[in-house]
Amino acid sequence: MMISKSKHLWLVIVITLMIHEQLSSMAQGLTTSDQCYGISRGKDFIIAFTDNYSDPDLETRQLFILVVAFSDHDTEVTISSRHQVEGKPFQQTVYIEARGFQRVNIPVEYMMRGTERSLKGIRVSASSEVSVYGLSYEDFTTDGFLGIPTNNLGMQYVAVSPRGTESQESLFAVIGTEDSTLVHVTIRTTSPVTIAGQTYSTGDVFSFMLNDLEALQIQSPAFFFLTSSLTGTIIQSDKPVAVYSGNKCVATLDSTCDIATEQLVPIKSWGQRHLYTAFRDTDTNIYFLVAYFNNTMVTIPGFADQILNPGEFWEGSLSGSGLVSSSQPTLMMQLLAKIDGSTVDPSLIQIPSEEQFGYVFGFTTPPYSGEDSQGFFNFINIVVKGESQQTVHLNGLPTNSSDSQVSDIPNTDYVVITIQLPKGEGVYYVEQTDPTASPLSVIVYGYEHAETYGYAAGLSLPSNKQLLSFSPFYFREVGGEKLTITVPCLQLSNSRDYANAKCKFATGIGEILVPGHRVNSYTVICETPFFYQSGLTQVYVSLDDGNTFPYSGNIYVASQADFAPLLKVEQVNWEKRGEVVDLQVDDPIMFSWDPKSIGDDVALVDIKVQKFDIDSSGEPVLRDEETTIMSDVENSGNLIILPTVLQSRLKDGLFLTPSPSEVRRRRFTSILIIPSPILIRTLVHIALESYFDLNCDLHTVTTLPHTAKNVPACPCDFSQASADTNFEVSNKLIWFYHQGAKNCFRSTTTPTASGQQCCYRDDGNILVGPPGGGTVDRYNPADHLFLHLWYDVIPWFDCCKFSNNCDKYYKYRPSDDCSEYEPPPPARGAGDPHVTTLDGKEFTFNGAGEFHMISSKMHNISFQARMAVYRDTKATVYRAFVIKANDSAMVQVERSNTNETLVLIDGEPLRLASSPIRVHNFNGVQIRSTQDLSEIKVVFKVGVALVVYVKADVMSFIVQVNKRFQGHIQGLLGNLNGDAEDDFQFPNGTIMNDRSSLQEIHEYGLDWLVTKEDSIFTYSSPYDYSTYHFPEFAPTFDIPNPDNVSQEIKEVCGDSFECIFDAVTTGSLSFANETLVASATFDRIRKSSIKIVSCGFLGLVDNGQVSGRVYLVNSTLNITCDDGYALEGSSRLTCNTDGNWSSDLPRCVDITVFRDSFGRSSIFALIFGVATIIIVVALCVFGFVMIKNK
Repeated sequence: MMISKSKHLWLVIVITLMIHEQLSSMAQGLTTSDQCYGISRGKDFIIAFTDNYSDPDLETRQLFILVVAFSDHDTEVTISSRHQVEGKPFQQTVYIEARGFQRVNIPVEYMMRGTERSLKGIRVSASSEVSVYGLSYEDFTTDGFLGIPTNNLGMQYVAVSPRGTESQESLFAVIGTEDSTLVHVTIRTTSPVTIAGQTYSTGDVFSFMLNDLEALQIQSPAFFFLTSSLTGTIIQSDKPVAVYSGNKCVATLDSTCDIATEQLVPIKSWGQRHLYTAFRDTDTNIYFLVAYFNNTMVTIPGFADQILNPGEFWEGSLSGSGLVSSSQPTLMMQLLAKIDGSTVDPSLIQIPSEEQFGYVFGFTTPPYSGEDSQGFFNFINIVVKGESQQTVHLNGLPTNSSDSQVSDIPNTDYVVITIQLPKGEGVYYVEQTDPTASPLSVIVYGYEHAETYGYAAGLSLPSNKQLLSFSPFYFREVGGEKLTITVPCLQLSNSRDYANAKCKFATGIGEILVPGHRVNSYTVICETPFFYQSGLTQVYVSLDDGNTFPYSGNIYVASQADFAPLLKVEQVNWEKRGEVVDLQVDDPIMFSWDPKSIGDDVALVDIKVQKFDIDSSGEPVLRDEETTIMSDVENSGNLIILPTVLQSRLKDGLFLTPSPSEVRRRRFTSILIIPSPILIRTLVHIALESYFDLNCDLHTVTTLPHTAKNVPACPCDFSQASADTNFEVSNKLIWFYHQGAKNCFRSTTTPTASGQQCCYRDDGNILVGPPGGGTVDRYNPADHLFLHLWYDVIPWFDCCKFSNNCDKYYKYRPSDDCSEYEPPPPARGAGDPHVTTLDGKEFTFNGAGEFHMISSKMHNISFQARMAVYRDTKATVYRAFVIKANDSAMVQVERSNTNETLVLIDGEPLRLASSPIRVHNFNGVQIRSTQDLSEIKVVFKVGVALVVYVKADVMSFIVQVNKRFQGHIQGLLGNLNGDAEDDFQFPNGTIMNDRSSLQEIHEYGLDWLVTKEDSIFTYSSPYDYSTYHFPEFAPTFDIPNPDNVSQEIKEVCGDSFECIFDAVTTGSLSFANETLVASATFDRIRKSSIKIVSCGFLGLVDNGQVSGRVYLVNSTLNITCDDGYALEGSSRLTCNTDGNWSSDLPRCVDITVFRDSFGRSSIFALIFGVATIIIVVALCVFGFVMIKNK
């Protein structure tokens, strides 16, 4: 077998960290204990101090952050804030000895005051895992709280802000963890709340943006002896936030007031079984039970079952200890009121649910109180199952001593162990020493004269959805990035360590197993492999050395064309070569990267390459072997080398035939240490020297026979391509790859992995054939960029760029001539909904509810739209759309009640606003969006495309459906049978007169209401189907007279009836203008969706030329032959209206052959002619003789 080496090489170029001994030393500081710890331990926290009682200049006021370390080595902790005091932001770094603690005094200026926006959020960062507590101290008004790590924060919370006394305000504060975080607050209050000069009552929504460490504190109003509560207020955001809640100073019966503050647990980590405790069975405390989920049933000892809906809560008193259970996750808070039979000032304490129990908790007690410089009377309540109490230790000693008090918790198998701790500051560790025993919870609290404090010592915060947490979500296809996975906690015996985790990735050519490193009980880190397919990718996680993979989740792999690589490789003047690095020229090669992506403390790096080859099955794969290009390169972010340097390292080239058996599918074999070696990669096309001229011929037996399948036909001209949502402009480097083309388009989705490319000339007509015509792609670059480069691009270079064999390339990757193209008919909805069906019927339907727009049993298409009343008018508008097909992902686009644009994929939010890419590929569907989300395109592989247009006041849509659905459609958008007059078809098949009145049309439209069972919408609590279901809504049925409207309306609308109608019904000219714009957009698409008859590309004429590149009706082709050849057939062909050419393509025949043929034919004709004359004469003579004889 002949082997030829290509002049091309696809490489993964890698920058890797060199200082491995430094990594090893850093890894030594990791905790290696085998316990499952409360996940409220972490390395990053956002802390905030809410408002306290009295004068802010009170001399006794102090703010403390208490940090408890768990590592057996020193821990470095940095505390910082962007808020400036005396012109400087706060930053302080402290070092904590092994298993020690540190108290850091924070300037009192960092306490939030009143309803204010500030930069008073405080970040705590640690080199190893710590627990963090906040203490807001002031003589006779003190409280503490447990800090929640940033990675366990959420995007949904419900505030608990008890009603205060003595004119003190209830409050909550929201702190951002990332820039451009959008927050929506649904107010629940007993009195109106004023924010930024505007008043809000219960049910009103207040929206605002936060940046990193930016805080907004909101306080309720307070009048003399009249205070309000904010409990039940719902906080929602599009990125994780920290939320603090409480009261400046709250009192219970017979007590004085005390500050109450807690950091809230996000809804995702709530539990369903809360075990509350008290010092004595007779101690009575106040409790709050808060719900977020609809119809949550709560069982409370001594009370009838409670049914709570979102934001609703139960408040009451309970004595002693007990269990509160609920049908759905809830939040439980205690307002401490009595200790050992004595009334104390209140403290707000979060009650751990059974799901939040852990194994080791470390905490501290306050240094002093207002009454006693020696400190508080300190206590802890430990909740554990009775059978496991013997193995609970406090600071290394058993808790079953005479100093502890043990009580059963009624109706459970749990006990509460109460221990009094010494006065003053101290650090304590409570540990369940038996890893097979019951986990536990710890509440820390204390009191002195007229003040108390209290908080949970730690919380395990799993998601109640039982999903893994993956960070980040977006990855590059070249791999080499760090994936951090938060997994459920597992107890590990002493014989096991954390190095037995593995990740399994779906890569597009099979599953690849990657060793992981389990850095603690909850966290696994894996390095991503090279991916051969972009889009949503599943990852499986094993915690038992790959024997089982019980955990899974999704990441998104973005194409290098959409997600810029961390390492950039370019060559001077390379744009002239199609952005290919050419080693045959002298132009320098430039490397650039962000040094911080590798590490601020990294001085030197290596630059290596990994080659691609093909495996035994003929598929291109990344090889394991690495070749070092440069060593000990300064980590400056820039490097320039000459092509000769790279060429000397790559002299072996790349085989295009099946390689030896040692070439195998890519496997990552090195186990990572933590922190792992940094790898940043990029994919580069390298042009090497050519060894033979057989490259193109080789492609015809290797890569090119992999032909494309089931690709759509090309639109016939530029306007059609622009109007068809199934195609997207793709003009990068078309001057290089498609000479003569002004615009090119690619198909967005196909039923297979293939793709279609269509190119158009200056006049808008399609280009067919070499050199500039579009080509069919074996692999669509949007889904399989690398495979597209391998199977489509490299063969093009060898056949079309480096040789004169482009006709061979186009034989296997032909241009489409648009003769089979059928424009997908469009339908739309806009304004106060005006509808145009797929067959072109126009009508107005103003319903309020959710409606079937398209329903088809073919491919199980369902397209539903939500209409809602527009402000205080008789008009309705679109507020949401949801669409699905077959087994494809379900896509929902909606405007929330706070006018935020939301996109949900199978019910889960896709955060397009903060996404680094604009194109997303999911199962069977592609989503494209503009940066401002004003236009969102949803394209399904089955042949349905939806474009949603989002404006300030209104949403509109245009949907296009492939004609193969003709006769298989039902719904408000008609039946797609080519007849607009029967589009008013009821679900039962009967048809209404197409000239019906507005009222009759309204009644018809109500028949297409979605039932609760048929709805495919995803609802965000507290909203559900009934929230939007208003069949009784009656719109206006009056048709405005255009002659009677105002001059202002006439100037805006002109003669547009829809615009005039909306201006009158809504009273808004801006609304009407949006309707006008939407109508113009649809009209342009409709005009471009008319079938253009094309006779198609007839092919080339050997030894001749075809003049004319347009194949539409009345177009002509002129055929001439080269010198030495004669035309056989018609020299001029015309495209007829029936789509056929006027004659077949002629031939150009060699003149010598033609002349010889002519000579031989003449002799035969002469002989035949003479013979014919003789026969005729003979017959005539014979006839004459016969007549004469008669």
